[in-house]
Amino acid sequence: MTTIRTEIRRITRESALPVNCPVTVESVSAVSTGFVRVSVRGEGLAAYRDVWPADAFKLLLPPDGRGPVDFPVRGDDGLPFWPDGSRRPVLRAFTVRCFDPVRLRIDFDVAVHADGLAMRWVRGVEPGDVIGLAGMRHEFHAGTGVERHLMVGDSSALPALAAIVETLSPQIPTTVYLAVAHASDTTLLAARPHVTVHWLIGPADPCSPLPSAVRDAERPGGRTQAWLAAEAGVVRDLRRFVTDDLGVARDDLHAAAYWKAGLDSTEVDTRALRHYQRAIEAGADVTDPDLREQVDLEAASSD
Repeated sequence: MTTIRTEIRRITRESALPVNCPVTVESVSAVSTGFVRVSVRGEGLAAYRDVWPADAFKLLLPPDGRGPVDFPVRGDDGLPFWPDGSRRPVLRAFTVRCFDPVRLRIDFDVAVHADGLAMRWVRGVEPGDVIGLAGMRHEFHAGTGVERHLMVGDSSALPALAAIVETLSPQIPTTVYLAVAHASDTTLLAARPHVTVHWLIGPADPCSPLPSAVRDAERPGGRTQAWLAAEAGVVRDLRRFVTDDLGVARDDLHAAAYWKAGLDSTEVDTRALRHYQRAIEAGADVTDPDLREQVDLEAASSD
């Protein structure tokens, strides 16, 4: 029997060298009211060999929206840093929606916001623009012997959930709770006969309807694998509920804070790097999903 945690740990340890390369923007197109799809290509994507659903990566974006960026180097602790004098980019996280290994192309979806660096970049980007891509961070694996899947996320997790649902066994019932901003965003999750989706449509808000919706649902028996991704406070709340009330085993749970109300991604990343550095100094295993979950939630907590 395997679990999502043991398998993420295994594939992280066994993965090939990290993907770290320039990519060229091929196209940008709206796919719903709330999302824009970007396609990028690059010869360096040949290094992306260990492909799993919901793989995450960072884009290295020019801080002013246009122009070249410098890539980091890895220090003795294995963590990336930029040498003095580098033109340091701004990093933003995205999920692989589709990878074409023949054309060496990745498609990913960007949530439309009123503001934010990623959205400013999307509005100004043109085919042919070159940016950087660094990854991959594995976010999902279906454990063996699981009797049902529970998946909960907000708009930030929709691309990951859409990629995951496409790969799930039709023999295992799956329940999905998704909070999105627009009704047209529901078209991005393909219908599957074994997947029941509960859509919660409304503006993004830290006071998310997700926790109450999950609490009010029927409680199925059997071994459940849970996957949670949303605002940090929502994930923290849901994580307690699924382990304490639904009885989901810790090894059958993956919980990720995809954003934090009141903090931009740069500040969260800076905090996460400090947490990782302290953990490495203490001898922690950076491939351990427990450490990654802890760092995600601590980095998104108030100081």
